[in-house]
Amino acid sequence: METPRRVLRNRNLDNVASQFTPVKIPATPLLKQLGYGTGVNVYQLDRSPRNGKMMSPWALKRVSKKITQNNGEIYETRIKEEAEVLRNLVHPNIVGFRGVIKSADGKENLAIEYCNVSLYDMIEEKTEADDWTPFPASKIRKMCLDISKALDYLHNEAKILHGDIKSPNVLVKDDFEICKLCDFGVSLPLNKDGELDLMKNPKAKFVGTDLWAAPEALEDNIITDKCDIFSFGLVIYEMIALIPPHTWALNVGNKENDEDETIMEASFEPIIGTRPPLPESFELSDEYCPVVEIFYICTNELAEDRPTAKTLLKALNG
Repeated sequence: METPRRVLRNRNLDNVASQFTPVKIPATPLLKQLGYGTGVNVYQLDRSPRNGKMMSPWALKRVSKKITQNNGEIYETRIKEEAEVLRNLVHPNIVGFRGVIKSADGKENLAIEYCNVSLYDMIEEKTEADDWTPFPASKIRKMCLDISKALDYLHNEAKILHGDIKSPNVLVKDDFEICKLCDFGVSLPLNKDGELDLMKNPKAKFVGTDLWAAPEALEDNIITDKCDIFSFGLVIYEMIALIPPHTWALNVGNKENDEDETIMEASFEPIIGTRPPLPESFELSDEYCPVVEIFYICTNELAEDRPTAKTLLKALNG
């Protein structure tokens, strides 16, 4: 799994986006690690005061030193491609681009807006405290509203499929004051019909994370913006069940480990791409009905039976 990370466009962004920022990166042991994922680590970069004014920290995404040279090139390319995507996205529910910074070893690092925590971390914190009650319905609805806004912008204005919607890629500020999408390393271009734009990128291929992937993505069928909608539905599931989708099948915890995940995904092959059942032990009150309905409709097997982000947004604003 890839692991995570107010946004108005920097008026000077066009002047700095194509060049490296002058920020110096401390040695890795001096950086506070915020998260990690397959091939990458995310650190907190504290910036020095400027003109007597305190500067907010940034999150710094870089390729893990544990990655082999060949695989390292793959993840370095993803970071570069993610930077190109992010620098052109301007939306309050999408993590903000801050720059590309070269470290002493010549590697490029992606600097992005700092957020408090990922939704995945919040779920893990609850379960580690032995709290297996779902998130309050109001918090789930707030996540739904904010991420629907982000998806509506991506699908209809930016013409981009995020391609890897899951709880580690949903960042939360404060107590659900705002939720933001991050990690655009495997995003894909969409055409005017919401389908994968092979004219723009003939080599475009869905990567994603299998546990959250839509059935058509797993079966190499037509990729559309509805793939994001299916994965979005599974994030709702995570906030209710407090486990990643389908992990109930092997009764595994939600500790993240790259090697274990490979084994997990192979074992889950018969059930991934389906709607996971909600835990039978849960007795959800009526206030959960709207978000459970959204979960069900977003995880319909057929893409055409799922709502668009715009439809979701209208329903949530209604």
